[in-house]
Amino acid sequence: MPSNKFNPPSKIPLEVLQSLNWDDPVLPDDPRFVNTDEARGENVQLRLVRKFGYDTQKNRLFAPGHKHVLLFGPIGSGKSTELLRLNADLQKSKKLYPIALNLRSEVDINNLQYSDMLMAMAKAVVQELDRLNLTVPAQELAKLENWFKEHVETHEGIREISAELRSEAEATLGIPFMAKLMSRLTATFKNSSSYKSSLREVVRNSFTQFVEAFNALIIVAEKSIVDAAFGERLLLIVDGTDKITVSDAQRLFVSDAEQLTAIHALVLYTAPISLKYGGTTHSKLDTEVVLPIIKLHDRDGNRIELAWDAMRKILAGRIDLCVFKDSALVDKLIEYSGGHPRELLRLLGLACELTDDDFIDGQTLERAATKLADEFRYWLAPEDYTLLATIDSVNGEYVGMEERTSNLLWRLALLQYNNGSWRLSHPLVRRLNEYQKARALIVSSS
Repeated sequence: MPSNKFNPPSKIPLEVLQSLNWDDPVLPDDPRFVNTDEARGENVQLRLVRKFGYDTQKNRLFAPGHKHVLLFGPIGSGKSTELLRLNADLQKSKKLYPIALNLRSEVDINNLQYSDMLMAMAKAVVQELDRLNLTVPAQELAKLENWFKEHVETHEGIREISAELRSEAEATLGIPFMAKLMSRLTATFKNSSSYKSSLREVVRNSFTQFVEAFNALIIVAEKSIVDAAFGERLLLIVDGTDKITVSDAQRLFVSDAEQLTAIHALVLYTAPISLKYGGTTHSKLDTEVVLPIIKLHDRDGNRIELAWDAMRKILAGRIDLCVFKDSALVDKLIEYSGGHPRELLRLLGLACELTDDDFIDGQTLERAATKLADEFRYWLAPEDYTLLATIDSVNGEYVGMEERTSNLLWRLALLQYNNGSWRLSHPLVRRLNEYQKARALIVSSS
């Protein structure tokens, strides 16, 4: 979980290095938070809430009965930070009440199926009701408890856990019991492959009843939220699903979209950028929104100063910029990142690790850039260099969306801007001899 604790940026590179953790999103009240809406060229927050019928200007809600929306974006582009900001803003609105769920802490995202995710979502709803201490009449939870009794308690591979929980809970039925039960179930299934298989089998074989129980839970949860004046509808915000493999994402969000949309709720998921351009046309989910990375130049090569300022602020939140021996090195670091926030911090970390002094000079920055470029060399194939050079030769125009392109986007060798209509190779890939040879061949043959 992100932390509110924050110390002023250090002037000592080694200390900066220890404080860098680019996997942790930044809370909106953290001094390191930077609003990048204008720098990205699109207000993704506004697009997302409008998908769910929320008019932020007039603070009114026209929510659909149910809707499932995907938020795409490269890994490390800032999706989790944006979702934290969305969560905080919606809590103030009293219209859409957000329930945030980070799947990485709940399930094994290296082997994710729809049953795992739906159970984690149901747990999140129950736990939020419990956290808010909202009273829910026992009869309104009847479908969920009956599904548990009829399908979970009777399954040979699971009933020992459910029986143990029954004996522990005894008088604490209703929301407190269901919260405890579902927390125990998801924790057990995350760490046990046999229990995980059993739960998946239960959900799959009793899916109709499970959906009815889940939808009944959504209805009672929304009624409780309205009665308590917290909001008018629930919005489940599911993060971490952008970290799953492309094949798992394809199965989850395209092949199994029917199972997800059977849940009559408002749900926002993150998704891998490569899935967006690998084919989501036939998905029943809303697949239109992409969080673009920060565009440092336009197509004519002109600097976009707003973007450079945003990246400079991101950097200044982690290190005192006086550490750089020359102020021009700050711009060079930003340029090498290609406008990708995580790449900016990775380069900073390498520079802090490699310097022998309490400052970062040009030689150290170049060494850091070379080391990050070498990471691409380990896995890029000759055909990858050819494709990257081809895309760059036509100024980032769309050049197909085969599996190779999808993989390059996923692994950040290829960066995309705007809505995906403009793509360029990572600036550090262009330093590699293999890329330069591929580009020279294209130039000589044109």
